Amino acid sequence: MFEHLTNIETAFGHVKRFSLVLSIGAVLLALGAIFLSYRFQQAASERVYILLDGKVMEAVAGSRQDNLKVEAREHVIRFHDRFFGLSPDEELIHHQLSEALYLGDGSIKNAYQVLREQGYYDRLVTGNVSQKLLLDSIALEMDSGPYRFWFYGRLQIVRSTSRLTRSLITTGVLREITRSNHNPHGLLIEKWETLENKDLKIEKR
Repeated sequence: MFEHLTNIETAFGHVKRFSLVLSIGAVLLALGAIFLSYRFQQAASERVYILLDGKVMEAVAGSRQDNLKVEAREHVIRFHDRFFGLSPDEELIHHQLSEALYLGDGSIKNAYQVLREQGYYDRLVTGNVSQKLLLDSIALEMDSGPYRFWFYGRLQIVRSTSRLTRSLITTGVLREITRSNHNPHGLLIEKWETLENKDLKIEKR
């Protein structure tokens, strides 16, 4: 009889240990599932899907500082292209310059008003003159904001009988602001000035 009771007690001990191991395993499994769900949720929140020409494309979100230098460069290019790359079309000139004015402060508006008062844009239209901007390089100081830049390029002014190439060097600083539809990079050009804009060569057409 005692032997029978001992066997029951031993069996009960085995069942108890097995139940304990099973409970610990279930808890670990639940914790692992919660952790993996959290990781998947974090990974999913960093994914951005863009619809382009009917196709879904995936983009990965990152902090602004990761891409700040690239965005600063693109902002400088975008402004100079809008401000200098002009065609002899009054409506198009107005549209491009309106976009350019959103990308900078009063220093850009002052330069625009001087050119407008001098009749520069009117002469482009009446003379069927087009301007094409060619980028050579951009230098950026990104150690701390506001960030200074230097733009180096060439401006081709095409008339009916000639093509004039001018050097173009400008400088300014970039200040971070809130992004908007008019200013997608969230940067504002300040203290903008032209350091050089002189004739390089003229060719007959």
